[in-house]
Amino acid sequence: MRIFNAAIKHSLLFQCFFSLSFTQHNGDSVVMKGVDAFFNYEFEESIEILSKARTEYRNHPVVHVVWAAAWYHYDQSMFSADRVYSNFVNRINEIEIVYDSLVITYPNNSEYLLYLGSSQSLKARIYLGQKKYLSTFYAAYQGFRSIQKSNQGPNAAKDVYLPLGVVEWYAGLKNPIIQIAARSMGITPSREEGIRKMQTAAYESTWAWIEAMSILAITYQFFDLNKEKGLEVSQTVSEKYPDNFGYGLYHAMGLMQNGKINAALEKLELLNKKIVLQRPYHQKRYNPYLSYLWANYYFLTNNKKASLIYLDRCINEYNSDLDIFLSNAFLLKGKIYDTQNKRFEAKRAYRKCIKLKNQTAAIDFAKQYLNEPFKG
Repeated sequence: MRIFNAAIKHSLLFQCFFSLSFTQHNGDSVVMKGVDAFFNYEFEESIEILSKARTEYRNHPVVHVVWAAAWYHYDQSMFSADRVYSNFVNRINEIEIVYDSLVITYPNNSEYLLYLGSSQSLKARIYLGQKKYLSTFYAAYQGFRSIQKSNQGPNAAKDVYLPLGVVEWYAGLKNPIIQIAARSMGITPSREEGIRKMQTAAYESTWAWIEAMSILAITYQFFDLNKEKGLEVSQTVSEKYPDNFGYGLYHAMGLMQNGKINAALEKLELLNKKIVLQRPYHQKRYNPYLSYLWANYYFLTNNKKASLIYLDRCINEYNSDLDIFLSNAFLLKGKIYDTQNKRFEAKRAYRKCIKLKNQTAAIDFAKQYLNEPFKG
């Protein structure tokens, strides 16, 4: 799922958790072209390839779920959120019918169960965008149970670790309602175990590694902080898919978190050139993210005046249901005000950060600095 709340949101979080076939199937090379186009933001080409593949290779286990994901991202760049969600629901319902039919026809084929579960879990993206967290969990859980049943044999296990890990990690967040629900359904909430499973998918699977690394980048950079690993995975996917603007943003973030300021500057300047080439939707979505990264760069290079300008731009222009950059922007603004002995303004920024309640590490830092000023 991409899961799709910052890590799950996403992007969580969630974009989708597809992992291509464990075994060889007719149409693999065609579907792979569609997948590569998808990850490189060439959505029209991806949809064209996958739509034809769905007709010609109807029994291919992955083509239907990737087709739905490609349409989702294309629709995001064209339509309002309500229409995007409506279209997405219709397509998810359509592919669920296909996978249900395939599971009945081929009851011993575990791959169809995996992608039935993946399609079911994609509904979590809708609920996540609406911040209906309990509904997000139940949708993810429905898919989780199907995916668990598909976890048969050593080849399947590597790819299956991605969705299993995402659900365990999400259940391990600090929401007590989600944790109670998870335990009642036989899931042990564990961020550590969830990350371990996602790492297995990232480094040992044949196909799931792309999505696993992109989710881990968000996880390491915004939730369970690990700056070295965050840079490693974000750099890998950014270099593999250089036209994926989102991957480029996370790579720049990783460079700054690891003190590679000159390399970060080069990356940011490249992103500045690329942003104007993005679709209007992506420009609205990504410009505030990019503004935050520039703010962070200027903070690290001790130009707080420029940093505050970019932070205001990020906050005022924010246009995304993925609010992980927004919480970091409020946190950074508070830290700058603290260094300027503007305690009232700093506290106000920290409270705005905490109010987002998005489970990121920024929330914990904001609570800390609300009580004890940031010292620099």
